[in-house]
Amino acid sequence: MTLNYQDSGRRDADLRLIHALQIEPRASWADLGRVLRTDPVALARRWARIVAEGHAWVTGVPRQYPVSAIVEVECEPGSAAASGRVLEAEVEVRTMDYTAGRRDIIAAVGTSSIHALSALTLDRLDQRDIITRVRTHIVTEYLLQGDSWRLDALTDAEVRSIPPARSPRARASRTVSDHLTRVIFDELYRDGRAPTGQVAERAGVSTQTVADAISTLRHAGRLVLRTDVARVYTGWPINAWYFLQVPMSILQLLTQSLSKMQEVRLAATISSEFNVVMAVWLRDLPDVNRFEMRLEKAIGGSSAVRDRAVVIRPGTHLGRTLDDCGFVTDTRAGARTLDSMEREGDGDGVPVR
Repeated sequence: MTLNYQDSGRRDADLRLIHALQIEPRASWADLGRVLRTDPVALARRWARIVAEGHAWVTGVPRQYPVSAIVEVECEPGSAAASGRVLEAEVEVRTMDYTAGRRDIIAAVGTSSIHALSALTLDRLDQRDIITRVRTHIVTEYLLQGDSWRLDALTDAEVRSIPPARSPRARASRTVSDHLTRVIFDELYRDGRAPTGQVAERAGVSTQTVADAISTLRHAGRLVLRTDVARVYTGWPINAWYFLQVPMSILQLLTQSLSKMQEVRLAATISSEFNVVMAVWLRDLPDVNRFEMRLEKAIGGSSAVRDRAVVIRPGTHLGRTLDDCGFVTDTRAGARTLDSMEREGDGDGVPVR
């Protein structure tokens, strides 16, 4: 899909709606209409078009899996696309990018245990003839997660006017059954704005029960709803990964600086030859070096970046297949998103940029 910027008014209106949904992904059209001063029906139609065009989407995901990792894959010459299809078939692979540099693919992975991670990286991936090397960086802590990233399309007053997600009703059950939890995660993984009536019909419960359950899961931090947008549509078309070795004495300084760096989509500490990995969005290729200089300045002039990789083609994002520009072309089934996590324990999802 190619992007036409001629209708800048339409794009600006789209970005305002997307920003609003980043703040509260399940806000009602009536509430959003009051904030954006637009007819709610028109907003619903606008969102339907945005989703159909693959420009933005809402996904419901668990908060964090028991074991998360950033996985680098090297391939036989000419086999990166085929290797990418291998990774796409693995339900534990949440996000995947094709990159330039010494690795061909970088993937964000979430599994139920160290055993499940090793089964993926050592058994299923490492035994494929077209994959020559797999490097696994286990995540120890997330410093910044993708669901916290925001566009800058609304005024501060408009941001404050968007009603937050409602807390669970006083009369609502404090627990959610395993069956209903699975249905909610499955339906909201496919579409984070799926109507409660649709979820209720599949679960065999009342609409109110579903609304209460969603509120309970969100309030408990088990369910995260995030609105993502194709990066080329935001004016930040360049995506890069940085691998850092940061002295522990200044790691806290780096963490404090992240909130001031709008480019950063994901930052995590990892256990490998590096101790921090970051994914950033940039406006043009020269910014790859400029951001590195800003990063060094933010942490007191230390040269922390040990390696970097520019994404040359997006692959998948939270179960959605992306085209060459990063627009959604297909949504993979999410039926196993919770089951794969609960085979060996009650994990709560992986934050993915």
